[in-house]
Amino acid sequence: MKRVSAFTVFQAKKKNKEDTVPYRPPSKSGEKNQLTITSAHSFQSVEKIGKLKDPGTDSGSRGKRFLNALRSGNIRESIRLSSGKKIRPTSLTSTESPFMGLGPLTIKAESSNIVTTPVTRKSPRDLTLHKEVKGTPVLPRISTQTSNTLLGLNRKISTASIKSTKVSEVEPVQNGDQHNNDEKKNLRQDKGQKRKPESETSQTPHKKQKVGSGKNQFKISKIRPSGGASELSYMFDSTAEACKLFDCMIHPVKPDRFFSELWEKKPLLVKRHTPDYNRGWFSTSEFDRILRQENIQWGVNLDATSFIGDKRETHNQTGRAHASVVWDMYQAGCSLRLLNPQTYSRNVWKVLSVLQEYFGCCVGANIYLTPPGTQGFAPHYDDIEAFIIQLEGKKHWKLYSPRTEEEVLARFSSENLSQADVGEPILDTVLEAGDLLYFPRGTIHQGNATDEHSLHITVSCYQLNTWGDLLMKLLPAACQVAMEESSVFREGLPRNYLNYMGIVHSEKNLPERKTFMEKTQSLLSTLMKSLPIDSACDQMGKQLMYDSMPPVLSEAERSCSIHGAGERWDSSLSRVVGVSELVPDTTVKLIRRGALRLLTEEDKVRIYYNVDNARVYRTIGPNFFEITPEMAPAVEHLINVYPEYTSIESLPVENVSDQLNLASMLYERGLLITQEPLEHTYDEPGDEETDDNL
Repeated sequence: MKRVSAFTVFQAKKKNKEDTVPYRPPSKSGEKNQLTITSAHSFQSVEKIGKLKDPGTDSGSRGKRFLNALRSGNIRESIRLSSGKKIRPTSLTSTESPFMGLGPLTIKAESSNIVTTPVTRKSPRDLTLHKEVKGTPVLPRISTQTSNTLLGLNRKISTASIKSTKVSEVEPVQNGDQHNNDEKKNLRQDKGQKRKPESETSQTPHKKQKVGSGKNQFKISKIRPSGGASELSYMFDSTAEACKLFDCMIHPVKPDRFFSELWEKKPLLVKRHTPDYNRGWFSTSEFDRILRQENIQWGVNLDATSFIGDKRETHNQTGRAHASVVWDMYQAGCSLRLLNPQTYSRNVWKVLSVLQEYFGCCVGANIYLTPPGTQGFAPHYDDIEAFIIQLEGKKHWKLYSPRTEEEVLARFSSENLSQADVGEPILDTVLEAGDLLYFPRGTIHQGNATDEHSLHITVSCYQLNTWGDLLMKLLPAACQVAMEESSVFREGLPRNYLNYMGIVHSEKNLPERKTFMEKTQSLLSTLMKSLPIDSACDQMGKQLMYDSMPPVLSEAERSCSIHGAGERWDSSLSRVVGVSELVPDTTVKLIRRGALRLLTEEDKVRIYYNVDNARVYRTIGPNFFEITPEMAPAVEHLINVYPEYTSIESLPVENVSDQLNLASMLYERGLLITQEPLEHTYDEPGDEETDDNL
């Protein structure tokens, strides 16, 4: 049976004035419990911390002089005043990116221990899961294409490195979004298909290497393009790749167990004893590079904070945060928080853009660099689900239960709290490089560096992404539709209802009150029967298109899309070359499953998309364009067949001209990718057609 598009129905309704008017969007301290956690090797550092004095307890006048010097802007004087013994960080070496080296590895662990710990909450949140992995963890198998695509690492894989029981080392990624179209000639990686050369320059054929045996056997695809570039990667199904990345992030905990037992309920601690596990996300050397090469502004991109004597202070300067000044403040004991690392770090950008496909909401991140023996932030709780990923050094964390039911899954973050406000911790641990800590919204937390520096990234999600937020969009829309469709909702209120309704009259047993309440409940019952739930969900999807990161494309994807293919200026020939066009039998698909949202609003069909978004949160308005209702089923078809390719001539539009117009519209906005790079229509020197068209 042929499936009927919802947009066909929409078009039919639009022509009938008596039918339903399309949805219009609304205008804009609990009981103390014993904590029992099996000690891990790294917990030796906890004993050391216990012997250290709180940085705020013995600061005295020296701490005041230090902070006064910070306020006066004399950073070097503040260093001199900090106890006569200058705080020096431990060795901050640059890290390569072996996080993506996890891809082809399958390593056996010696053992795994899970310890449950009672947690005090007003609501049923009863256990904290602590996952400790002794030895080397079993890493989830991720295809080479997946690992390269997620963090964009150009790495060379050998059979020897795959058989090794250690995380393989890879070459560090070159940061920034630089692509050399002249030097990198791209190839398609699909099975059984070879790309036609664009010029006389030959390219090494597509090679496939089998690794392992039996069920553990999988293929590593390598493409060696001309110009000396490394392998190219190709993301086939963005949703599947996102699942693999999240599996790797919380390993060895299984996602099914995580979401059924832990998500929004209780914290998770994973001790891996593998310092290199999280490498590839970010490093202190990359932090330094960003400070030196980018225009980092105090208060906008970077904060410098301290927490001494149960008081948090922010020591931001004005204007650009120059590297030497920032490192002076770090030496003086200030913690540094980079607010939007995805803007400057290609790796962080890649990870967040993939994870947003997994969670279906905006995913953000902050970077925290803390000097040894210091704390930068007061105890507080946040309005996001937090994944603390320890990258370098160690950090001592304490978690506390929400104090009231209102703080459970908090909608907004708290102000700075004092130690007297938080009670006894439900979790007291030290994170080491490679470890993971997750906790839900509303969990009070604080962290301080141990005897070495700490670098971690906090990945955040699910801010204002609740059932309540959906209802806030749904109910106003439902009322709008009901008032347009039914005159019952447009009837006037009783003339004297204010004489018997309201708080003053709430205790009165009057017949008028009973009638009023029954009428209200009847209207609500009618309203519930025709809620525009799909339209409200579309509005949540529209918000995601506004908030989310643009996708990061591999070189192979760029060569098959408007982002890297098509016309370009050839300076040696002094003319445009690479002219190419879509044709009816060109096979295409969406560039990412979550790259666009098709919806109806204001009696129009609109496509909202994120591929043109900036890497800074909400710096430009939402991107959208309108299409005719007749074209909507074709876009719906592209959404439904993803991740498979489909030919342009198979799109459910009446004629070939409309099919090509729609495909060109989507392709030129960066929303479509072709199965193979488009063939050049003309670009040969001396071609008369080229000369006539220039």
